[in-house]
Amino acid sequence: MKTWNYKGFDARGAERKGKIVAATEEEAQKMVTGMGVQVTSITRNQDITMPWENRPPSLKDRAMFTQQFAQLLGSGSVAQSEALGVAARTTTNRQLRAAIESVRKEVDEGHPLDEVVARKQYSHAFDPVFVAFIKMGAEGGSIAPSLKELSEMYKWQLRIAGMVKKGLTLPAIIMAACFIVTYFIMAKVVPTFMGILDGLKAELPPLTKVVKSISELASNPLVTLGVVGVIVGIVLLFRWYRSTPDGHYRIDEWILRLPLVGPMTRTFILARVSRGLSVMLKNSIPLDDALSITAQLAANDVYQKHFREMRAQAIDGLPMFPVMAGHPKQFPEQYWLQFRAAEDKSKLKETLNYLGEMYNDEVTTQVEGLTTAIEPILIVFLGGVVGVIVVSVFLPMTTMMNSIGSGS
Repeated sequence: MKTWNYKGFDARGAERKGKIVAATEEEAQKMVTGMGVQVTSITRNQDITMPWENRPPSLKDRAMFTQQFAQLLGSGSVAQSEALGVAARTTTNRQLRAAIESVRKEVDEGHPLDEVVARKQYSHAFDPVFVAFIKMGAEGGSIAPSLKELSEMYKWQLRIAGMVKKGLTLPAIIMAACFIVTYFIMAKVVPTFMGILDGLKAELPPLTKVVKSISELASNPLVTLGVVGVIVGIVLLFRWYRSTPDGHYRIDEWILRLPLVGPMTRTFILARVSRGLSVMLKNSIPLDDALSITAQLAANDVYQKHFREMRAQAIDGLPMFPVMAGHPKQFPEQYWLQFRAAEDKSKLKETLNYLGEMYNDEVTTQVEGLTTAIEPILIVFLGGVVGVIVVSVFLPMTTMMNSIGSGS
């Protein structure tokens, strides 16, 4: 996405100018025209920015904006336009800030906030959950309470996502450290000892020969470049495959099957969608709309497919739990049985909130268990590698010393 500067006139002949985020100039022009502006010029914003400075809004960015916007509106003394202006000035994400400023201008012109944020041109900044809560708040006569509820949900999602990220990041760092240490030993330390052994013309045992061969490969710049090239190629191929619809689905399906990581991912998704669906139903968002948004909250193609099936069931007036019962790998029996009971008694909001809290606690336990399980394995692996190297280096030396001792 790129930022574009536009100038033009509205229907009253007043000059209009501002910034808008779009992928192409044609798309930007369509967006501005859709705002009721007759465009006279549109140019690419030439401000120098680093690639990461123009990143899409993250959940954290949206959470901070929503919280501040809710607080300002909740005070009762700040108008929507003024609250949007303050929020825009304090928002660090460029794309989100540009979208808020553009929304504020439309609100100043008399357009309802719930209609403005729902426009396609702002879909990169405001997710469907935000749009739905704004709409429900507007229909109820007060946006602030809905935004406060949404802010709490965003913060909860951030907290649980942070736990999962921590659980996956720490083992990844340890694995990377193990690889770097092993490579350094094989490329820099072992050749020194092998040079000494070659100078002594010692007979090398099989283990030492294997370690020496690996060390020679590791210390060869061409081999190192080749390995790096293969790794980069695999990463690029993976990213390309994931960008295809079939590849994205297959990879999401594969992640759910991974040992340790799969169960934790499933628990995280169930916690997130349960809490999200509960909050949306509590705020009177229609069930079919709530299920559509929940599918996006899952952020996993496998679960998105199941929630779309559940939405179709709900629209037809049929119970939703059979979809869950038909996919026990994604929905444990304990989960769908409680969902069925809640569906029968029309207590989905309460039960889903309970399930969200329960799976939140389970995510915490699984993250701690994953870290506890992986750390010793990696430490033992690194210790084993170092041990093999030490034995391979000192074994021929010990043999030589024994030969000298027996000869004397």
